[in-house]
Amino acid sequence: MNKDDFAKKLAQKSQLTPEQATLFVDAFSTVLADYFKKGEKVVIADFGSFYVRDDNTVQFNPSAKLKDLID
Repeated sequence: MNKDDFAKKLAQKSQLTPEQATLFVDAFSTVLADYFKKGEKVVIADFGSFYVRDDNTVQFNPSAKLKDLID
């Protein structure tokens, strides 16, 4: 799945237009990057946490609730 596919699916599952969903995905990425640049971890309840590792890669740890959704 690429960004456009993700935005289209997000629009279908929400009350956003495809264009608004694309803007949301872009803004979400930008906000994450802003926090990563400051060395901060981002935790979204019931979704998971994102942080930058020492080797400068981004790590995502899904929440138990998110893991349960795929079982």
